[in-house]
Amino acid sequence: MLVRLFQKNKVKIINLFIIFGLFTVYQVVVNTSYILKPWEDELIALTSSVNFFNNLNFLPSNSYGNFSYALTSGIISSIGGVVGWELTESFASARVINFFYVFTVQFLMAMYIFKSNKNFNLSYLLFFSAIQILLVPWWFSTMYLIGEIISTLVFVNALFIFKNNPKLSLFLMGVSVIFGKFLMIIPSVFFLASKFRINEVKKSIYTSSYFFIPFISWYMLIYFKIGSNEFFEYLNNFFGTLANREDSGVQSVLKLSLNTIIENLQKSEVSQWTYASILRAAVTPILFLGIYFRNKEKLFNELGVSFTSVFLGIVGTYGWFWALTPFKYIRQSTHFVLIVVFLSFYIILFTASLDKFYKLLLLVNISLFLSDIKLVLVFNVVIFLYYFSLENLKDIVSVEFILIIFLVLNLVNMNLEVQEKDKFDYEFNSCVQDLFSEQCTDDYLSESTN
Repeated sequence: MLVRLFQKNKVKIINLFIIFGLFTVYQVVVNTSYILKPWEDELIALTSSVNFFNNLNFLPSNSYGNFSYALTSGIISSIGGVVGWELTESFASARVINFFYVFTVQFLMAMYIFKSNKNFNLSYLLFFSAIQILLVPWWFSTMYLIGEIISTLVFVNALFIFKNNPKLSLFLMGVSVIFGKFLMIIPSVFFLASKFRINEVKKSIYTSSYFFIPFISWYMLIYFKIGSNEFFEYLNNFFGTLANREDSGVQSVLKLSLNTIIENLQKSEVSQWTYASILRAAVTPILFLGIYFRNKEKLFNELGVSFTSVFLGIVGTYGWFWALTPFKYIRQSTHFVLIVVFLSFYIILFTASLDKFYKLLLLVNISLFLSDIKLVLVFNVVIFLYYFSLENLKDIVSVEFILIIFLVLNLVNMNLEVQEKDKFDYEFNSCVQDLFSEQCTDDYLSESTN
């Protein structure tokens, strides 16, 4: 009787879970906005972006000059934060609105890509667009207004756009680099090189030129805003710093050896990570690439993205992170972990060709991003039984619904964890009066020491 009742009201029940899940996403984001410790990079990103969208000067309130080479997060990372600040003059609100701005970008890009897919479901897309972001380690960088997630998000969706619109795809990749995070130059250039055809040189050059439009636009703006002398000094400082800064990885390339890799690993912050973080950043990309490789023809036919494109998208920054950079900040792993998470959900939602063994492996891989080990274990037991023991269960519920249930439970757990943490007071009269004042900077940064 319960089975018949569920089947009769299945759509309503699934939508109720989705609505509750989205409400819980909102709670997690709002509560997190108050527990994040003040960080100078957030103030720099907010003030420089407010300045940019008001008068086209990329100038923060402290530390750096106009269009400084040291401003590493581009203007697309904080559009929501600027809107939030202009509307509310509240740091917490700016954080929340910036998260939902990133979510909206993801939702709209995914809808553009998959709207014609036979498995397209608007409710699922809304839910999973938010969940995808929250599963990424250091997801709250979206609330700090820095560029790791938005830049990688634009890049990974551009991979899917390339088949039908290569010019738009390459333009978006350029945007992800120059207006997001410059580190995305690694997978973007790899991808660009893989699509260059020697027997179609003129066509390849013409199509590739769209990648450089954002670069040309940005550098022309800098040139006209700061003048020729300062512009060439900017380029010299930018590329000089890129070559000489230890965390850029260039120095490691020049002396690359097994000892260099081991030394970088030893002095990095990896030793302070949890086992879950190590699995997410080190193991899940390898397992995902193995799954994609074994099903490369099927997935290319259904998604239009080749294994080579996925491999180059992941392995460039994965190799840079694990072999070259000496510090290995966990937020930097976003550049390849996000691709794994997003592509995994795209495969689950928009393909039907994976056999149950590889789909099980994919779900196991996703489960490593859940917030509690008990959820990970129970989810894997349920999924194993679903595929190999309880065959009749497939006629009652879909694997997508089971995934939604556990993701909602994960959200509830995340919300409970956030509610237990101390909150910061972000109401500063000095910042309301003048966001760019020294007093605002002092009040904001002093909160982290209280």
